[in-house]
Amino acid sequence: MTQEEIFENRREVGRKICQQIRENNYQMSNAKFFVERPYCDGAKNYKFSAANYLRLMLSNKKVIRSCDPRWILKDEIKNNGWTLKENAKSELLEVWEKSSDGKQECFLTEFYNAADIEEKENFLEKNQSLEKIVEFLKVRGLLAEFEEIISFQNCIDEIKKYAAENGADELTKILTVQMFVVESSLKIKIENFLSTYLEEILTEIEKNPDKLFYAASQAQSILKKLRYEKIKPLAIKSEVGEVFGDLKIIYHGSEGELKNKFGSAYLSETILTVGLAYEFLFMLKSAEKQKVWLEFFYKDYAHGKFLISEKDFEMLAEESVTEFLKSHLNENRQEILKNPQELKKYISPNVMIRTEELINQANVESEIFQLAMEEFEREEMRYLESHAELLQTTK
Repeated sequence: MTQEEIFENRREVGRKICQQIRENNYQMSNAKFFVERPYCDGAKNYKFSAANYLRLMLSNKKVIRSCDPRWILKDEIKNNGWTLKENAKSELLEVWEKSSDGKQECFLTEFYNAADIEEKENFLEKNQSLEKIVEFLKVRGLLAEFEEIISFQNCIDEIKKYAAENGADELTKILTVQMFVVESSLKIKIENFLSTYLEEILTEIEKNPDKLFYAASQAQSILKKLRYEKIKPLAIKSEVGEVFGDLKIIYHGSEGELKNKFGSAYLSETILTVGLAYEFLFMLKSAEKQKVWLEFFYKDYAHGKFLISEKDFEMLAEESVTEFLKSHLNENRQEILKNPQELKKYISPNVMIRTEELINQANVESEIFQLAMEEFEREEMRYLESHAELLQTTK
């Protein structure tokens, strides 16, 4: 195809994407499946251009939902003797080459996703933690080093600001945030954080679809520049004697809204530390019954993602935060220690581990937890003595 033909084809893609966005609550709906930038995984291995990113974004093929970023040329599949799965469908993507006279030529060429090839291993998605994302931005100077509360939304706001500082217009900022949110590999409901496209922006794209392709290319460049920003070492926070200085809560979300003592809502995917982390836990004592998902870290004890359900709120209202945590976070270990026959409930069928090892592990973890809770209780009493206003909220 001539350059003019390929550019005209791109314009049609741009107009169709605008239509797709309108039909999906003004979000680029397929974005959530692009957990990293798609790439050619063949003899030539390279990240796809913004043009191919947008072409794939428009796709209605079921394989897009696999989140597999690997794409292989049809000819390479044939040459390697690989087998396509039943109902596998290709995508036409741009391949640019120099002709014999030195001119750039473009071909719309068939690619298949690796998930549709029998011989390819399953793609393993990254599972990034919110803390890693926050640290990534802190060492590049986009977030303040010491904050007692910081959310994924704060990260998004800083990315938008960084894009603007690097010359991004509104469309480019939207695409930069969109790519950052998905490629962060945070296990969240991505639709809650994807940017929405204003109608006037879609109208502008339809008038000049080249803007979309240029903005997508700029967004990729801005994120690449961010990755290569100079990294500064983080200072170690030292506050001797600070109550709950070793406490951290990660609030993943809840069914309904949770508010702090000032009436402001807590944002999902938020890290809370020090006193504000304790106040979050204390707030739950008087909150409306609902499901809440958290992670808990204190001293040498770490507890991965767990659920506080509606029935747990009754105990929370009656007991201290310490007593609730003692019961709730150590419940499974105590069941294992008291009833070893219940171990089957906690072991995956694919994991080979001896009963004695699990019991020993439960014993060690339980001891660490008990020691941490003894200190937590002392700190809780100290904190409430100096924050009597909290007790008024539960009366």
